[in-house]
Amino acid sequence: MADVLSPRVLLIRSLDDAAREMAAIGVSEGGIRAMSGKAQMLAVKVAGACVPAAHILKQQMLSIGGDAAVARDVLTHKIDSSDVILMGTRAQMRDLAGKLAGQPFGLSELGKEVEALLASLEPRRRTVLRARGHSLDLGARVHVMGILNVTPDSFSDGGLYHRPSAAFDHALQMIDDGADMIDIGGQSSRPGSSPILEEEELKRIIPLVERLHEEWKGPISIDTYRSHVAEEALKAGASIVNDITALSGEPRIAEVTSRFDAACILMHMQGTPDTMQQDPRYDDLMGEITLFLKAAIERAAAAGIGEDQIVVDPGLGFGKTTEHNLAIVRRLPELAVLGKPVLIGPSRKGFIGRVLDLPIEDRLEGTLATAAYAVAQGARILRVHDVKPVVRAVRMVEACLASPA
Repeated sequence: MADVLSPRVLLIRSLDDAAREMAAIGVSEGGIRAMSGKAQMLAVKVAGACVPAAHILKQQMLSIGGDAAVARDVLTHKIDSSDVILMGTRAQMRDLAGKLAGQPFGLSELGKEVEALLASLEPRRRTVLRARGHSLDLGARVHVMGILNVTPDSFSDGGLYHRPSAAFDHALQMIDDGADMIDIGGQSSRPGSSPILEEEELKRIIPLVERLHEEWKGPISIDTYRSHVAEEALKAGASIVNDITALSGEPRIAEVTSRFDAACILMHMQGTPDTMQQDPRYDDLMGEITLFLKAAIERAAAAGIGEDQIVVDPGLGFGKTTEHNLAIVRRLPELAVLGKPVLIGPSRKGFIGRVLDLPIEDRLEGTLATAAYAVAQGARILRVHDVKPVVRAVRMVEACLASPA
């Protein structure tokens, strides 16, 4: 009687996964190097290709065994341009990049962009974030950032840590609970909030930054978009600038961050805190977020901020509907093209409350589920209120992802 051959689907999410599965069946090292790129399919979207370029991309992908989806009216020439979805293995995408060299209609530059995209997807053994003398190995494990709002009106913990002694004690508690960094904010950015005076923001945060820096030598982040506030906080001992405007609110903040050799977190936001939740709309959610953050990275680099000093944040809750936020978490791997570690801040956010129909104080489980899924999707920093349970959940997710079996 013939043996029964039973097929099953392998989950190949990275070159590491492909190499591990091939090694398990005895493939040679040379074979693994040659074939790993053929084991994972990719879909790459190219926006706004002119019709001739769309035709060429379709033909080139078909010639190497892949395919490309274009608008139906490309064939009839009823339109001038079309988005294109390229579909193929990593190896085929690399072949395509080579075939586009010297091609017209912007395709030669596209080939270089495809090569850069493929490079961003390569396994990263070490992703070190450098922040004023601190070296945070984000490749080794996910880092947890504890939120410390010294405000009377933040959406979740406003008023709880407005007193300096309460704020300081809470910072130490989060550190004891496993926080890798503390993010201090003196001005609420909740939906509908209005700016406070700069003097008031300084009064709230600078004494706390000074005291915490004296007590703890770990990285302190300052949540501000104001250049003078960032400068004073960095003088007081902060080492990371977390700017909800991605260095665009006050241009001098980029120069200040660079001068102090600090790291920066660049966040996407549509609108401003007082208007951002008034019917936010996107034609291409992840495409628009990616282009925004790419421009922010270029802005940071132009100011002299190092390539290893930049973190990106898609900005959950900042100009997004519930559906937008859920899509961002699901599609987080698309931000890999930026080549930067991704921070995500789901903690107690409104979209969790809307999905589960729960008030702010009862959103821990929703936060943990979102954080765990975000880690599985590639997030390297989690910004949260509830440090201890998040740290435990993250370590468990990492153990599952690292299991070699």
